[in-house]
Amino acid sequence: MNTAELKLDLINHITSITDKTRLKELLQQLKFQSDESIYITSEDEKQAISAARYQIDNGEVLSNDSVQEEIKEWLKK
Repeated sequence: MNTAELKLDLINHITSITDKTRLKELLQQLKFQSDESIYITSEDEKQAISAARYQIDNGEVLSNDSVQEEIKEWLKK
């Protein structure tokens, strides 16, 4: 599929979306992808990253399969 065909396919998919929230999320993602500015992390974000790295280093992680099962259970509630 060439670039022009990809663009048309993308346009067709976008025009078929009727959910305003989904459209806003898509727009936000597209803007984020084209933003060339440098993102500056806050102290809270740095602490969260550090905590996550600590958890990874200590094996405190879940497999994707177990996370997907957990999500399914949450959605049932």
